[in-house]
Amino acid sequence: MSIIRLSRSHRLDEHAQEVALERLSAQLGTALGAKVERSERVLRFAGTGFSGTVSLYDNRLEGEVHLGMLMRPMKRAITKEIEAGLSQYLEDT
Repeated sequence: MSIIRLSRSHRLDEHAQEVALERLSAQLGTALGAKVERSERVLRFAGTGFSGTVSLYDNRLEGEVHLGMLMRPMKRAITKEIEAGLSQYLEDT
């Protein structure tokens, strides 16, 4: 199993954090077909060939994505796509 670790600072207020988590949850479910569970500021998700968590703190996002064997060869491309998505979701709204 291959792991992508995420860590990114942000300046979102509480409302914007809520909006970002909702958008990310929807994206994981619709675009990737993941099953998403949410508790407070933590998303847990799993789909075909991947699973992970995202935790949103007052000024930081932390996360891990575990890739199955079939997804492992695409780790670099997936990491790049995640980084682009984080830039979008963590913009001030």
